[in-house]
Amino acid sequence: KYISSTIWHMTARAFAVDLGVIINTGFFSPTASKKHGLNLGMSISNYGTKMKYDGIDLIRPIDILPDEAGNFRDVPGQFRLQDWELPLIFRLGVSINPIVRGNQQVTLSVDALHPNNNSESVNVGMQYAVLLPTLGKLFLRGGYKALFMEKSEYGLSLGGGVIMNLFGNKKIKIDYAFRNVGILGNAHSYGVSFLF
Repeated sequence: KYISSTIWHMTARAFAVDLGVIINTGFFSPTASKKHGLNLGMSISNYGTKMKYDGIDLIRPIDILPDEAGNFRDVPGQFRLQDWELPLIFRLGVSINPIVRGNQQVTLSVDALHPNNNSESVNVGMQYAVLLPTLGKLFLRGGYKALFMEKSEYGLSLGGGVIMNLFGNKKIKIDYAFRNVGILGNAHSYGVSFLF
């Protein structure tokens, strides 16, 4: 991916990639199906070049001896800015479906985050799904973000969703989530997706 940041006439650019893998192990599956077993996931985000601002706003006239006459007052000088790393983050996650009975399924997940610009943290979550014959699926979700992070502004989140069958293989997905975002207060997130 290409990343660019501009402040007036200064620009910083970088190239980065996100890489990840998911492994469906089939271990601990209550149905002996590989899709209901233990899943492992790993990813690395923002692996790439450093960023550094450059541009004409960094060039300023400099008078080397402002109290002396007869010198060059408008010698062009350029500020040198330091470069910085992109916020690189490594994630390792595990999920499992401990309960799969008829039209009901419970999914538990845990992921650990190791960023280069913050403290390490852990996210945990659970989803309860019910298959509604001919209608679609209903979901109830809960989780906690940024466990063990120093001075975290995150915390508990609760939500739900529904996938409704429309016609043929067309579906509509509606999601809602409530979460506390520290000093920003409570946040409500809504999502609508069309699946085909």
